[in-house]
Amino acid sequence: MIACDVQDRVARIVIRRAEAGNALTADLIRRLRDVFRDLYASSTIVTLTGDGPDFCLGRDRNEPKSGTLYDAFSLVTELNTCISDFPGIMISAIRGRAHGLGVGLVMRSDIAIASSDATFGLDEVQLGIPPMFIMAVIGDHLAPKHALDAILTGREFSANEALQMGLVSRVVPTSALESGLDDLVAELATRDPEVIRACKSYFRTVGSVPSQGRSAFALVEQTKFAMSKH
Repeated sequence: MIACDVQDRVARIVIRRAEAGNALTADLIRRLRDVFRDLYASSTIVTLTGDGPDFCLGRDRNEPKSGTLYDAFSLVTELNTCISDFPGIMISAIRGRAHGLGVGLVMRSDIAIASSDATFGLDEVQLGIPPMFIMAVIGDHLAPKHALDAILTGREFSANEALQMGLVSRVVPTSALESGLDDLVAELATRDPEVIRACKSYFRTVGSVPSQGRSAFALVEQTKFAMSKH
């Protein structure tokens, strides 16, 4: 199941399928998509964790097939879009293993905290599948040589290597993962929600502006925001 608790504009989502490494079935993906949609207006901060020893082992490869391949892929696209369109800040806290779609969830987070025992892996190529959903965004996070190494070999890599690559924001001792997440949420909760949303929106938009036009773009956007506050 997907559990979600919202208090004071902070939503805490937990993937609760520990017996299967929190692997996501089609129904769980739909539920996670719908949860994110419901949080757009009510929450400024969302945390995502996995129950038990693992974060998420990706799609459930043992789930009986139903519907068309296009339907299955569309469901993943809808989830990815809902996460990307969330206007607040999404924080993933990763312990244990994050594989496949689990790595995709980490990449689509705005901030990712990993425990020192966390490991990451992209096993799709080993299974004969080009991970195109991952490749759609991995270049925004990893240098090309790091990305292709992870994609083509499918090797499992450590939290410290994920930090060096730029996949996660910080690494903390395993025993400090929950407290580290709580401290970060408490700190961000003191910030003006409108400023948080403006920072995220601007950060995502400015990258598409040609470098020679970014100063002018910043001038316009900064002025617009200041005017909206007065």
